[in-house]
Amino acid sequence: MINIILADDHHIIRTSLKALIEKHEGIKVVAEVSDGLAVLELLEKGIKADIILSDIVMPGLDGIGLAGTIKERGYTTKVVVLSILDDEKYASNAFISGAFAYLSKDIEEDELLFCLQHVMKGKRYLSSNLCISILERFNTQLNMLSQKMNTEINFSEREINVLKLIADGLTNQEIADKLYLSRRTVESQREALISRTGTKNSASLVRFAMRNGYVA
Repeated sequence: MINIILADDHHIIRTSLKALIEKHEGIKVVAEVSDGLAVLELLEKGIKADIILSDIVMPGLDGIGLAGTIKERGYTTKVVVLSILDDEKYASNAFISGAFAYLSKDIEEDELLFCLQHVMKGKRYLSSNLCISILERFNTQLNMLSQKMNTEINFSEREINVLKLIADGLTNQEIADKLYLSRRTVESQREALISRTGTKNSASLVRFAMRNGYVA
């Protein structure tokens, strides 16, 4: 049995959540309150609950503050934050404060139930639509960074030739022989390429060159 305390300052939302949750066997709402302070009062009185399903924005003590207080006081009850704020900074703050899950209020019923069961196992959960949003933004930032680096670094013909031979695994002496340069010049060229690309060594330089299309 999963025992739940609902915390939301909107009576209609609490009523709807209770009706949705309790139609599923093995889940019971043991109390309903309108803010985080009321949740703490219940816990102090000895009310037992496995999960607190809490709104993020409430008067008195909000969902993130509630998660932090419960963590500080050593309660084993797990906080699941429900929010209309689809922004990773709020989710991040919730998890840092001690919440076990962060869900959007437009979450589907199946995902809510999955989350509750997941949290009961001691695991954390982030709303799927927010996960996708974060991944899409991260991918966009990576592409923008790659394009920026491509446009900012204009390698000379000699640098490109050295870069290609480094990628082929040639030593400094072998590169020097192929390009009719001194070994010292090639060593300096290799160090300059590492410095310009912000990489750490020859291996990461080759990865950079391949990822950005400088070598095949």
